[in-house]
Amino acid sequence: MPTTIYLLRHGETLFNVQNKTQGWCDSPLTERGIEQARLTGLEYARRGIKIDHAYSSTSERCCDTLEIMTEAAYGAPLPYERLKGLKELNFGAYEAKDQFLECHGPEFNRFYVQFGGEDFDEATLRLENTLTEIARRHDGENVLCVSHGGIAIQFFDKWKDYSHLRKILFSNCLTYVYEFDDGIFSCKDLFVADLSSLDKPGMPPQVRVVDLDKPRF
Repeated sequence: MPTTIYLLRHGETLFNVQNKTQGWCDSPLTERGIEQARLTGLEYARRGIKIDHAYSSTSERCCDTLEIMTEAAYGAPLPYERLKGLKELNFGAYEAKDQFLECHGPEFNRFYVQFGGEDFDEATLRLENTLTEIARRHDGENVLCVSHGGIAIQFFDKWKDYSHLRKILFSNCLTYVYEFDDGIFSCKDLFVADLSSLDKPGMPPQVRVVDLDKPRF
């Protein structure tokens, strides 16, 4: 039977606000990030989403997001397992640097290797193998996996199964809904809670729309 994976990005962090590169390094959720996680839990409850098992990246920002959102959704935090395979891309010596220093272009996938970071194709395979193991372990069930924005987008791009999703959302606490069947992941939906109450003057909107037909790098 198909397994449904709810791949959730963590809430807003201090480094997100400071526009710093955040991969394997960590920073805490902001007050707004905590509220994002809570509203996400309420959205899961509103949608009637039942979670049978839960997993998180070992990063604190993901663990905190999972605990806050599942308490809001189900009345108490769900038990979960922490897995390094769900961690963000590793940027090596670029960790915690200002984001304007990041590489954008055709060499993007391997640029950070020279600085002790990860090859992004290999990192994406890491996430794929982790999610595949989880999906096969819980055949036919609903599984929540809290991870990170960068590696989630890399994983999404790999499968290219989004002809029905010409434009996607980009936000903290964005959920990708994948169906895993016969070794194949298919993205069936993307959703985010209504975070408009958290918008502030002079700051980017909580939720942006990305056109898949236009290059992002």
